[in-house]
Amino acid sequence: MTILERLNGVFRDVFADETIVVTRDTNASQIPAWDSFNHISLITSIEETFSVQFTTREIGAFTCVGDVVDLLLQKGVSEQS
Repeated sequence: MTILERLNGVFRDVFADETIVVTRDTNASQIPAWDSFNHISLITSIEETFSVQFTTREIGAFTCVGDVVDLLLQKGVSEQS
């Protein structure tokens, strides 16, 4: 399963919406429930799922799902798992 596929599962869980399909270009404006509260839940769930920790600076730099994928790769997460 790719990082993006795993992230898709995280998004579906956090937003309780099985219809969500994220791409590298997906951003907060495209998911109505993605507010500041759910953003915290999303980051926490991503950290738990991938066994990583993000710094405040890293979190602040996220503009789309692709940024998350790239950072996970930088942190050594395998593209296939």
